[in-house]
Amino acid sequence: MLLTIAHVFAYAIIQTFGFTLFTLALQRLGRLQRLYRLKAFLFLVMVNVAGTMTFGEAAWGRTSTPVAAGLFLIGMAFFLAAHFYLGWKKLRR
Repeated sequence: MLLTIAHVFAYAIIQTFGFTLFTLALQRLGRLQRLYRLKAFLFLVMVNVAGTMTFGEAAWGRTSTPVAAGLFLIGMAFFLAAHFYLGWKKLRR
């Protein structure tokens, strides 16, 4: 039971970290003003709890682990692209 709760929170934290990287990139580009990290974390916890209760911990773990990795990788790629774009833009001035 405790391991299941720990897995649910770990998946939500990893997914929130990927979401945060994506929103930080948008904020640096000037496209986003406010970041709602806590709301995103609570939403992802609710999604993971609902998935775990619906499909079971093992099945949900097999499904949500690639999703967490995908969110992290997409967030990291977008953050790096925004960082390089802003650096290139600064060098052109």
